[in-house]
Amino acid sequence: MNANDPTNTSEPFNFDNEQAYQLYDLSKMDFRIILTGEQTRGKYSILEIDFLSDGDQEVPLHVHSRENLVIYVMEGDFLFRYGGDVISSSKDKILILDKDIPHSYRKIGKGKGSLSIMFIPAGFEHFFKDLGLTHHHDSDRERNEEQILLHLLEKKYGGKFVFG
Repeated sequence: MNANDPTNTSEPFNFDNEQAYQLYDLSKMDFRIILTGEQTRGKYSILEIDFLSDGDQEVPLHVHSRENLVIYVMEGDFLFRYGGDVISSSKDKILILDKDIPHSYRKIGKGKGSLSIMFIPAGFEHFFKDLGLTHHHDSDRERNEEQILLHLLEKKYGGKFVFG
């Protein structure tokens, strides 16, 4: 049996893959794909986010229609908005977020912050590949083009950013 065959459930997952550790940069946040759905037969994927700035940084309010999330705070202090709740969290805390509930996360204070996020099931990790977050967008035209692409990817991945 082939361990890379997604129909094979008796072999262990294959975690040796050149797709791991792909880095995408957005507004002083590095998004790193640690484990893809192809490596776990679609069961889950893992992404890490490093917040590199000394000031507050936020992943804006958004909702996933397909994935539940397990978030592990690896470093730093964060405020999570989850539905109507605001949750303060620091290093070594774990949060479980259900699909269809709007959420955001903000690194607060000085120093670096890092999160590890597991998406269950896998698939959303490809959002970052498709968005192609490899450089900062300086012009209004580049920002407008990114907004259009973002809306197209929301439809593809079943997510939605909540602006306003």
